[in-house]
Amino acid sequence: MYLRCIMALTIESAKQILDDYYDLVHPKYEDDIAFMDALEFLIKETNETEYMVELGGWYYEQKQFDLAEEYYLMAAKQGNVDAYECLGYIYYYGRVGQPDYEKAFHYYKLASDLGDVIAAYKLADMYKNGYYVPKDYTKYVQIIKGLYPLIQGATNTFDPVPEIYSRLAKIYVEEGNEDQAIQLLLIAKEFQSQRLIYSDFFGDLTIMKNIVKDLYSLIQFDPDYMDLFDLYYALQFPCKILIEIHNQEHIVEAKYEDEYFYISMDDKNYEDVDQFFLKAKIDDEHLSSQYVNVNYLEMLD
Repeated sequence: MYLRCIMALTIESAKQILDDYYDLVHPKYEDDIAFMDALEFLIKETNETEYMVELGGWYYEQKQFDLAEEYYLMAAKQGNVDAYECLGYIYYYGRVGQPDYEKAFHYYKLASDLGDVIAAYKLADMYKNGYYVPKDYTKYVQIIKGLYPLIQGATNTFDPVPEIYSRLAKIYVEEGNEDQAIQLLLIAKEFQSQRLIYSDFFGDLTIMKNIVKDLYSLIQFDPDYMDLFDLYYALQFPCKILIEIHNQEHIVEAKYEDEYFYISMDDKNYEDVDQFFLKAKIDDEHLSSQYVNVNYLEMLD
């Protein structure tokens, strides 16, 4: 792909640039520019909110949150439900300053009322935590349980199954239904594993870490059946693990040295398991995206 002048674009050629961009594994700077130019052109020519949200989402992933907010607001003015949800995130997490829970609640509520399940579980979190609204755990449970039938049987990797199932699992544990909680967490873990193949979005690893933590608070860890993301649990303790990916062996070791705990792989050190999953790469690909390429895992020590 190459840099194009906006003046030379047509609606069809701009759409083709978007299609080509999403086929790229490692977009270059000029690809990013062409992609942004194409979206700007489509916004100007069509005024369609999907392009506003798409460009806002791209800026959000680049952590340029002020620009993300600008395009989300543009789409929200025309009633776009995805823009409502995204603005909820902007204000809930304080991406453009301090958290603004009043605005977050406003936009989550707008999206939730239109059937957005992601906004609905975030709205539930606000009732649970007492953000802008009084704490209401009963309301939280009611919303999360109400979302279960809407998401049950979902197959899209990016459906909010991990987020909703992990919340519901905690509710079931409190109610004494640990078996059901375990089943939900196992499903959530598999969904999140698949999602991480395609997404290195900075929040997804945290979701996986919490799922693994909750799962192994309910069942015993068995190294004979571990998968890649079970390393979130295993690497909390001194150990040595062999990982075979693309038929190449790698040794991952968690150990103490002079009272300093760290994790190493391929002659690189990481201060903890979070940094390991965030930064470790094999063949220039993030380890977290290698889930389906793992041939073998073995606890050596």
